[in-house]
Amino acid sequence: MPHTQVLIVGAGPTGLVLAIQLRRHGIACRIIDKHAGVLELTKSAALHARTLEHFRDLGVASPVLAEGQRVDVLTLRTGYRDRIAVDFRDLADTAYPHMVDIPQARTEHLLIDRLAETGVHVERDTACTALEQTADGVVASVTTPDGATESIAADWVVGCDGARSTVRSLIGKDFVGAAYADDWVLGDAVVDWPLPRNEMTFSGDKDGIYGVFPLPGERRYRLAYTQRRDGDGALIEPDLADAQHALARTGIRGTIRSVDQFWTFNLAHRQAVGYRRGRVFLAGDAGHVHTPFGGQGLNLGVGDAVNLGWKLAAVIAGTAPESLLDSYEAERHRVAERVVAFTHLGAQAMLLRQDPRRHVRDAVMKVLRATPPLRRTMARRLSQLAHSYRGTLAVRGRVRHLRAGDRLPDPELFDGVTNRAVRLHDTLPSDRHTLLLAGDDRAGLQRPARELAALTERHRPGAVAVRLLTTSWDVASTTAPSGLPVLLDRERIAAPLYGRGITAYLIRPDRHIGYAGPPDPARIQDCLALYLDPVPAGHAGAGAPSPAGRS
Repeated sequence: MPHTQVLIVGAGPTGLVLAIQLRRHGIACRIIDKHAGVLELTKSAALHARTLEHFRDLGVASPVLAEGQRVDVLTLRTGYRDRIAVDFRDLADTAYPHMVDIPQARTEHLLIDRLAETGVHVERDTACTALEQTADGVVASVTTPDGATESIAADWVVGCDGARSTVRSLIGKDFVGAAYADDWVLGDAVVDWPLPRNEMTFSGDKDGIYGVFPLPGERRYRLAYTQRRDGDGALIEPDLADAQHALARTGIRGTIRSVDQFWTFNLAHRQAVGYRRGRVFLAGDAGHVHTPFGGQGLNLGVGDAVNLGWKLAAVIAGTAPESLLDSYEAERHRVAERVVAFTHLGAQAMLLRQDPRRHVRDAVMKVLRATPPLRRTMARRLSQLAHSYRGTLAVRGRVRHLRAGDRLPDPELFDGVTNRAVRLHDTLPSDRHTLLLAGDDRAGLQRPARELAALTERHRPGAVAVRLLTTSWDVASTTAPSGLPVLLDRERIAAPLYGRGITAYLIRPDRHIGYAGPPDPARIQDCLALYLDPVPAGHAGAGAPSPAGRS
């Protein structure tokens, strides 16, 4: 019976990102998909800042940016008027203060190419039909392209197989929620559209919703709208004339010249009651589905894959306790629950039609439009930069407004040591943990930095990098020769990271903060114990991941 460390069921963006993440850590995996190829008729197009940060770490951000359409503004319109514009250019602590619109099929092709560079290829026309868990693994029954049945032994299985997940059914996880009354129409089109190409619009009126999203290519847009009904209440089959008629919901004069193809789909807001049973996990749409409001779905699945990927890799490599895997559901289920609720509320508000409450909605939007801090909060939420794991079992501490579980800010600093602009995230490794010490006191910063570096290297060799962030040129000039990398922040652009005295942060491979507080060795070691097993004496070097080819 063939064996692999991880079997991934489903080769959409979630499954592909998980496979790339595992291979980066040297973990063997197989990825299967029941479809013969990439599905061209896919709903997602928007990639948000947090996903682009993950793509940067995975090595696919550059081709996505080169091929995609940059979108800076999301405008919500009701009653044929602009109500609120969310400007992602207000995001100050990310390298990607914008969205990128690119058809999901192209995103998948780019991820497939990146995965192939690691030696793993998607196994097509291969469906999972049964799962049997044992004490130390899972036996999966799959149908192969020639119609035969094969058994695959895996240490772990992850279901990334979409809203109609077979894996979710096989492990008996309920999918709780409800369907929406409206059906939707999608189509990629050539449109004469008067608004700027860096703007996405989402409009609602008495007849429904209409979204116009710019795509790569001259006058190319994705159209998404609630399907119309005739006088008898029957759904109208979409065509160019129907799409043009429904475009009146926007209150904007545009002309649809051609549409590649229309397809219709149903929507629901649902979430699995849990993301794990034994050695089987759920990720992406297998665990949660919701409306396309704000373009959250694909991005949420990528976040699932990144979160689970580094944890699963560490447990398989023997560098982390198996209890670390409990934090996946604790962290991601709550995040998805909030996204499902947020998108449900947004869709309901835009679909009030003739409901008298629409006047309250418009008044609230007016307040939001006139309040820059609230607009910035919306931008952070939609971009998924605000997603946090605060209060969950594997994070501890706080420093000023930053709390353990938050994403580490990524300001652009001018590094006075190298005399170049640099992003904070680019100075930290993404394949292991980082202990970041921030402060400006020379004596106070150097001593704990050296002690903590020696302590972590002694107990967990190679597993934790140490970095220093300081506003003091004196600290930078005297510490650099010691071998500890230093980032000089003379302008205090990274102000949120500085507390009273010296502050320490344990930064996880997914760029979330595991520990925030004073540079107390005991507290830091207690937190590290949640993520890493100490290396026994005489096993130096065992903290690094071991290479593993595909099996």
